Amino acid sequence: MSSTRKSLVILLVLQVVAVILYPPNFFADAPQAAVLLPFLTILLALALLGMNTGTLTPDSGRSFLVFTQGTNIVVRIMMFFPNLRNAAGETDFFLMAAHLVGIGLSWYAIGVMENRSPVSLLLKDR
Repeated sequence: MSSTRKSLVILLVLQVVAVILYPPNFFADAPQAAVLLPFLTILLALALLGMNTGTLTPDSGRSFLVFTQGTNIVVRIMMFFPNLRNAAGETDFFLMAAHLVGIGLSWYAIGVMENRSPVSLLLKDR
């Protein structure tokens, strides 16, 4: 596996981790938030599928990936302060850390994707 292909796979894995990084107890307190994980993961999968099948151009596929990561950042910021305390009234440090790491990974993924050429984000060779 070439180094560019390996870095692309790592970037894609980081994007998925940024989306699914939530502590399990969060969904017990807010079960309606459980739709976020499949929704954002499906958006990532659709963007990658569209880019690699030719349905989306590499530019629009990159924009779709950046949109998904941006949505992840906005949702996490909106959920950060209302969920600082769990149902028992204690500060939820695991959730705070998960939100901050998820925001950081999404921000990093956006920066890396914007600095790469759109064609380099394709899993197959053109």
